[in-house]
Amino acid sequence: MVSNINDFDLITIADSTSIYRDLTAGKIIPKQLYHDLRSELIDNLKYTLLFKHQSHLYQLYQHIGFELILDESGEFFYIKDAHDLDNNEADENAFKVQVILMLLGRYYARSGRDLENIGKIDLGINADDLKALSQNDEYADILATAKLSGGWAKALDFLSFRNFAHKTGSDRYFLNAAGMSFLYRLVDDYKNSVSED
Repeated sequence: MVSNINDFDLITIADSTSIYRDLTAGKIIPKQLYHDLRSELIDNLKYTLLFKHQSHLYQLYQHIGFELILDESGEFFYIKDAHDLDNNEADENAFKVQVILMLLGRYYARSGRDLENIGKIDLGINADDLKALSQNDEYADILATAKLSGGWAKALDFLSFRNFAHKTGSDRYFLNAAGMSFLYRLVDDYKNSVSED
């Protein structure tokens, strides 16, 4: 029996458009988002929609020149331009995310705290951390070199905008599963490069 259900009938235009706008703005679609009023992580409906209709949406994005990718370790979707192997804007955004995460991880580890805590809602980065980070001249120089102006609040807002972190108060942030996944990859890459020397 042939089904008369078209995949397009299962996804509203508003949902599809919203996901497309997020992805083409350089955001990822994480499995969970922070809910301000409930102060907890909740399931992201966009992620659920992408996950349920993966095969259809993979083909859709291929038809418009993108590759839709599910990063299972960080539980998020993102796109890359399938035809432009030298996408400078995407590379620059990825570089900025990596720089911020590397510096946060370095700062957190040097402060004697377990790196895992940077991804916990009740711990993460607080006002004291932002002040200490802002007073570190080496970190400020690295942010400036990476073209991240405006200090640490702006750098963390950059991560939040791209859905690698969540803001829980005026001076509080934490990394989500996607941010932690990237951070641990950077740590592993660093350990591997040191062991090879």
